[in-house]
Formats: sequence, C-alpha cells, structure tokens
Amino acid sequence: MRKQILFLSAMLIATLIKAQDPHFSQFFMAPHFINPARVGTLYGDWSVMGNSRQQWTNVGTAFHTNAVALEGKITGLQESSNILAVGLSMMNDRSMKGSFRSNYISATAAYHIQLDDNNRMGLGFQGSYSKRILDYTRLTFGEQFTGRGFDLAIPNGEPGLYDMPAFYSIGSGFNYGYSTDNFNADIGLAVYDINRPNQSFLNQTNRLEPRYTVNMNMDYLTEGSLVFNAGGFFHLQTIQSYYAIGGSVGMAISPGTWDKILYAGGWFREGDAFFPYMGIQLNDLRIGLSYDVTYSKQNKGPGNPQSMELSFIYTHSKEKRNAPPCPIPTRHMKGNIRLY
Repeated sequence: MRKQILFLSAMLIATLIKAQDPHFSQFFMAPHFINPARVGTLYGDWSVMGNSRQQWTNVGTAFHTNAVALEGKITGLQESSNILAVGLSMMNDRSMKGSFRSNYISATAAYHIQLDDNNRMGLGFQGSYSKRILDYTRLTFGEQFTGRGFDLAIPNGEPGLYDMPAFYSIGSGFNYGYSTDNFNADIGLAVYDINRPNQSFLNQTNRLEPRYTVNMNMDYLTEGSLVFNAGGFFHLQTIQSYYAIGGSVGMAISPGTWDKILYAGGWFREGDAFFPYMGIQLNDLRIGLSYDVTYSKQNKGPGNPQSMELSFIYTHSKEKRNAPPCPIPTRHMKGNIRLY
C-alpha cells in the first residue's frame, strides 16, 4: 500500500511539473517572464513590478503564484540612444495546499539598439536558479486516519522524498519594435530552458524540454484622450501549447494630461478562459486586476473555478514626463504609450 501511495505521489508531482508551469493572465504586466529582451523596454531609469495570481481557489487543488521583479538601465537614458538594462526577478508557486512549492530566481541582461527614428531591436539573456520542494508534513496518509479525520501528529510511515536538487536554466530572447508619432508595435521571440535541465525528486533523469514564447503588441494614440492596445502571447513546450489574445482601451481622466488613466479590456486564452481586465495609471504607478472566466473542461465540477490576478508596475524617472508611459524613449508617439 505504501509503495502504491508513493508511486501515485510521484506520478502526481510529475503531472504538476509537466502540465502546470506558472503563468500569468496579465502577461503584459510581467515582461521578465515572457521574454528576456523585454527587460529595459519600460519608460524611466528603473522599475519594480509584481504579480499575484490565485488560481482555482474554490475547487480542487489551488495554485498560488507570486512574483516580483526589478530592472534598471545602465546606459541609454537619453532619448533615441542604445540601452543596456539588467534585471532581477523572483517567483514562488505553491500548490497541493502548500505542500508542493517551486522557487525561481532569475538574472537578466538586455541590449536595445535604436536602428533609426522608427525602428529598434533588442536581445536579452537570462539565467535562472530553481528549487522545488515537497513538504510531507502537509500531506495526509492512511496511517494518520483516526475514524474522525486525519491526525497529522501521527507518523505517516512513509520514507519521504528528498528535496529536488536545485537546477539551472538558460533563456534568450529577441524583440523588434516600430514607432511613429501615434503608433507603436512590438514582436518578440524567446526560448527558455535551452540547456534542458534535469528535474526529478527520484534518482532518475527527467529533462525539462525547451519552452518557446512569442509576444506581440500594438498601441495607437488618438487625437483626443484615448489609447488603444491589442496584444497576444503564444506558448509552446513539447506538445503543449496555447495562445492568448485581446486588448484594452485607456482614457485620460483629465483631457490633455496623462497623469491619470483608466483602462478596461479583456483577453482570451485558448482552451481555458476569458479574463476581463481593469487598470489604472496614477502618475508612475500602474495597477491591474483581472478575473478568469473559465470555460474549459475543468469547469465541469460543482463550482466554477475562480482565478484572480493583481499586478503593479512602478517606474521611476529623473525627468518629469508629460506623456503616456512608454517602453523605450524615442522621438515618436509622444513618448511611445504603453496601455498596460
């Protein structure tokens, strides 16, 4: 019986590892986790950002993912100049009532070249340290059942699995952008886990296959006080893939100024959910909130899976701007607005 429990636990862990990579609905608010070449594309000298996702909180096994990232420009603070930027990001993912935890720390460097007045491109590299832990003290076994419930103080009789050895991974990405006075477009390609790191609690080889992502974004500024955005994201790892696409509209609260902006929109994630989005820009602080409306086969239980996500980005600049936030300072688009 114990061997069966141990085998099922190992199979469950393997399933979680392969099928449930941490992800955010508001991918556009998490540039460090979609493409290393996105680091350094925010307006300002340095930025700090965070994401908190509560997934399936009311059904089955909930997932809790929290991330924070910091980035800054070393060179290229002047308009229309090349930019060298570095970043540091940390992520924690918890499931199975906190018994299975994953921790990630990543360092990123990116260089962006201003080709001419309209075109720019960037190349980024990322190195990550990852650690996964299975906490047996949070699990229950048959030996702990008393007839009136489970008593965790009773020994479970299981040998337990050691912590998974830490593993290291390498990623790289490319990003291209085009801008005019009232239009901005970006497209990028990235690959993670290039070195196929080994991740296994057992004494065996379980290589993590490379993960490919494609990010796209388009912004348009009207003559009035509106900004329109459309964006997409594509993820591929072995045979698992999905895409997300959508957009939002931003409206300046005070016409003629961009200190305060309200956003509303929605995104669609293939085979999973539609998530409405609302956001607000208060000077250099952006806050976003989304809720996943699940329509997949996972929505067949007694309750509708609930997933919510909160994000923020704070960008600091020595020079006071009188324009919407932008990814890379150029001569165009009144500061190259970025809706999110």
